[in-house]
Amino acid sequence: MQWVQLVVVQIGLLIYLSKLDCFGVATSTCTPLCFKADCSKAACSCNPDTGEIFCESCVSRNRLPNAQYNYSQKLRFGWLLDGLAFNHSRVHIRVENFANECHAEFLHIFDGDGIYSKRLGSLRTSFAQNAALQKKEFVAESGQAFIYLHCETACSISGLNISYRFDSCLDECNGNGICNVTTGTCKCKDYKGPSCKEPLCSRTCSPTFGKCQIVGEDEVCECKKNYQGPYCNITSGESVWKVVNEKMPYGVASHAVTLVNENVWLIGGYTFSNVERLIVLKYNFEKNNWSIPTTTAAPKNRYGHTVVEFENNLYMFGGLVSSINITNEFWKLDLTTMTWSAMLVQNFYGGQQPLQVTGHTAHVVGNVMLVFFGLNPYLGFINLVQQYNFANGTWSVVQTSGAIPSATFGHTSVLDSNEKVIFLYGGYRAVSSSAGEIIDELYHYDIARRRWKLLRSSGLPSVLHSAVLMSGVIVILSSYSKDTSSPKCKTFVIDSALKYDIECGTWSKMKMPTYLSATLSRYGHRALMYKESMYLFGGFTGTLMTDVLQFTPGSCSYNRAKDECLNSQQGVKCFWYKSRCMTSEEALQQIKVEKRGGSSTIEKVCSYTGIGPPFSCSMITDCAKCTSTDVHPCRWCGDRCADDCPLGSEISKPEHCPVTVNCSEIYNCLVCSTTNHCIWRLNEHHVYTCVEVKSFETTLQKKFMKDDVVQMSNTGDTDDCKICSTIHSCHECAKNGCLWCATTEQCIDQNSHVTAFLYGQCLQWTVNADECSVLTCSSILTCDSCLHGGTSCGWCDDGSQTGLGTCMRGSSNGPVSWIDSSGRYETDPSLCPSGRWYTTDCPACQCNGHGFCMNNTETLDDVEEKSEPYKSLPCLSCGDKTTGQHCERCIDGYHGNALNGGNCTACECNGQATHCDPFSGQCFCTTKGVSGYNCDKCEQKYIGDPRNQTCFYELTVDFVFTFNLNGEDDSHITRINFVTRPPKENTDVSFKLTCTGLLNSQGKVNLTVTSAAFGINKVRRFLIGSVCHEVERRFSAEEFSFGTDANTTFFVFLYDFKTPIIIQVGVEDQRSVGIISFAQTPSVDWMKFFVTFALCFFILLVVAFALWKIKQRFDVYRRRQRMFVEMAQMASRPFGLVQLQLPVNSSPRKCPKPIAIEPCHDYRAAVVTFAVRLPTGGGPVVPNGQSGLAVASALCLLTPSQLAQLQTPPQAVQRKRKFKSPSCLFSN
Repeated sequence: MQWVQLVVVQIGLLIYLSKLDCFGVATSTCTPLCFKADCSKAACSCNPDTGEIFCESCVSRNRLPNAQYNYSQKLRFGWLLDGLAFNHSRVHIRVENFANECHAEFLHIFDGDGIYSKRLGSLRTSFAQNAALQKKEFVAESGQAFIYLHCETACSISGLNISYRFDSCLDECNGNGICNVTTGTCKCKDYKGPSCKEPLCSRTCSPTFGKCQIVGEDEVCECKKNYQGPYCNITSGESVWKVVNEKMPYGVASHAVTLVNENVWLIGGYTFSNVERLIVLKYNFEKNNWSIPTTTAAPKNRYGHTVVEFENNLYMFGGLVSSINITNEFWKLDLTTMTWSAMLVQNFYGGQQPLQVTGHTAHVVGNVMLVFFGLNPYLGFINLVQQYNFANGTWSVVQTSGAIPSATFGHTSVLDSNEKVIFLYGGYRAVSSSAGEIIDELYHYDIARRRWKLLRSSGLPSVLHSAVLMSGVIVILSSYSKDTSSPKCKTFVIDSALKYDIECGTWSKMKMPTYLSATLSRYGHRALMYKESMYLFGGFTGTLMTDVLQFTPGSCSYNRAKDECLNSQQGVKCFWYKSRCMTSEEALQQIKVEKRGGSSTIEKVCSYTGIGPPFSCSMITDCAKCTSTDVHPCRWCGDRCADDCPLGSEISKPEHCPVTVNCSEIYNCLVCSTTNHCIWRLNEHHVYTCVEVKSFETTLQKKFMKDDVVQMSNTGDTDDCKICSTIHSCHECAKNGCLWCATTEQCIDQNSHVTAFLYGQCLQWTVNADECSVLTCSSILTCDSCLHGGTSCGWCDDGSQTGLGTCMRGSSNGPVSWIDSSGRYETDPSLCPSGRWYTTDCPACQCNGHGFCMNNTETLDDVEEKSEPYKSLPCLSCGDKTTGQHCERCIDGYHGNALNGGNCTACECNGQATHCDPFSGQCFCTTKGVSGYNCDKCEQKYIGDPRNQTCFYELTVDFVFTFNLNGEDDSHITRINFVTRPPKENTDVSFKLTCTGLLNSQGKVNLTVTSAAFGINKVRRFLIGSVCHEVERRFSAEEFSFGTDANTTFFVFLYDFKTPIIIQVGVEDQRSVGIISFAQTPSVDWMKFFVTFALCFFILLVVAFALWKIKQRFDVYRRRQRMFVEMAQMASRPFGLVQLQLPVNSSPRKCPKPIAIEPCHDYRAAVVTFAVRLPTGGGPVVPNGQSGLAVASALCLLTPSQLAQLQTPPQAVQRKRKFKSPSCLFSN
């Protein structure tokens, strides 16, 4: 039978199938192939028009005939290859090529009619670099195969190329045999294997290099001296890969392996089938076979855990149980009794249990087990080192120093038992609350000093890889994300084995084999060393591998030249000594034999260029890492890492780094909320982030509401901080910024999406609460939404031919239910009769149980063949207060969900609305001022009781009011009411109402007045149904009794207008305008006005003149009083008489005596006054008219002798006084 190709090219925009309104099955009679469209023309005519070539995005499932076509759009799609419909017993699917984005998208292939069938594979992309190994073939033995493709990001890459055929043999026997289509087996000629792919030994084993020998059930090529490899075509000095076993009982990934003597114990691991009991396998190196040991009291199966060996016991810790729950269970397997026992946990965090982790690593050092990092369901990614002491059975957390490593999942670590150090490489870490990244960081952990150091990065990020230590190098089989032209599009490729030279600190790539029949492109595998060879077990390549691969490093002696020796790619560290290439052990042994001692003559050259980005201190943003790097000496300069810092500002040791927590680097709600100065909130991009409290308060005042904040209480209560793993509702999960997987009904952190669904466990997920309803089958109410919501649901019609039915889990053959005994979903015909089950088409009549169609016997295909413009039959009449083409909504005045037999309930609006919201029942009140869910209360500034009457806006007399009724909330308003009570007696009332604008929006006016003065009939109507154009009335005080006692009230009713309308003073345009005012103003007596004005003005002048005179008298009084005070002060000053003798020919004295001394308060100084003779200008006396004498004063210190001449100072002053040298002024 000829192969049929299915090609999907990923170019274009994403189409969400669940939101499109169309159905479909591939129609083989159309040319070109069209899906649910009119194919009578040369091209497909889509309904609705989606702009596609084949109308392919209109369906979530298709039954494929023999056809070949391309898709030009990315989409979420399911194909059912139904061989049973044509009496075929098997379906063969060959994946020729699959280039897709990593991390999230898979191509799932199931053996059966839907996603609940046995899973054959979940391809992420074309793993293998070798094109021949990219092709994969799957066989669906059930005769049906379901293919599901989910694409999220727009990428222009090569896409998907699948071929399928029925009743064939695997790979068509590769042309090396005859296919028995009945049994599906190959009869090989000169080849072997289920697909005749492997040549017999006689075809590949050359007599020159080896000879064929029977080993067990296989015939192998036994190589002669100096040759090796599966075909003996590799010289002995070269490194070699080979498949040593392909018969592992289970295909597993993320399992755990440990070596005990010559046996490898494989514990747990992820499988496609639901394995309840823990997987325990044993592989013997010498016998090259697998066995399944019998154990008792085994726990549940798990993956992502660790297993170590200590004193002939295996210890298992952590992992994922049932693919959902991350555990901290600690189990021991006694290899003597083969009995499992749960270990008791003591003394961890004050007696609590160790942290639950998965994706961690563990090593035994002495009598303790060290557990590194991992993913915790509450704290997210952690970088803690947990320690278990075998001697006393206690757990603790190791307090480390040095660099602060990234918190990672899926890293690898190797133990150097000689140097007592551990190397930790790669993994997956969070970069925000919604995203993560694969890293390439390498750390060195000193076990004795408990100190971390940062080493050189490889430049090849890797996660779920494997690593071993051999001959001074770390060998890593790497997996990483390789960028294409678009930064959003990445292909998941494993194309190299890396080698890290510990002594040189350099990375290099190892030579990859081209002769290996199995692919090395895998992740989730495990590796260990045995007799100087590395062995790989299992792993994931889109399928779960069951093989064991062996890598034997080459010999240094194989390298003849010095450059080849120092740059060896043989997986071993080589040295150049005496013109020979040898290992360090061989060189040291040679030196010892020669009795030369030491190793100084061994040339250890590390100058060759390795791979990886160049190291720069400026790339490091953390003080601890900056000062703990082993690549280059870096210094921390306050806020950056550099080679050198200004003098006095550098930090060169990690213990001197400031102990601070950067809130922006915390990506977990619980960790953020328990950090004192941090707070968890929703930012402007609707992503939860951790920020400092001070910066948040500033931002909060500008942009955010406090409702967006998640904060811990003072008592440490964490109820407000929703942990994703504890949420079990889709809406609650999405509302708290988490990701909901509908397939597993699991809530996880968005940044751990990649780590949680590594092997394609989740087919449908969302972070949007609005999409939750279409991800849960039971919550979907219509057949259309049920079938377009994805591939997990089907529609069970109730048989009434009115559109009633139930959306439930199921696939093409029928609904499914969970069977505990088998641990899987299985078809359950009792849930729905086969004739009423729909997965690709809906019943033609879809009236939601409220009506019937014109001909209930027609199907949807019948309708389309008539080229009707409907996708289903129209309903003739809708009952139960419903309307619509399919009776899908309630009529006006009723509300409810009419879908699938739902009820419509009358709106309860207290007569204040004609209709309400068709779903919620919220009344659309027609009177301005009436509000409430049932129009049962008045708004502020309105009075009344809408439950009995209505609401009125109370007008104030002598004011003009403006009412703007053009908002969205006023779209249903058709009337507004006013009320006022004139307060003044014996004053006329003027009423004016003006409406201008469009005639059909002006409305009508009623004016009613009530008053006690009207007698028996207290109500009078003055306006009834008047057009609101220009209404003006005046009410005389002589005719009406106004004032408080009369209680005369005016009621104005403006109704039957249309919004938008603006009631506004002084505006005249084409929009409706209203002017409304009540005025109560008496007439003006102008004579009385002017007389009163003149009298008031005269009185004001008299008062002003009187005040001015009073002010003058007060100022004179104040001046006189001030003069009296000054004269009294002058008269009270001390005075005395001084007689001066003025000789004619006297000479100036050097130290004259004062005529007055005025001591200060403390008697330390005084103002001294002297009599001074003025110059005469050369004559005997001064000129006429001038004074010959003057008085001069100076501030001087007082001596004891001078003080004695004065009044004796107080004793307190004398005690404090310190006498100084006398002034020359008083010296005699």
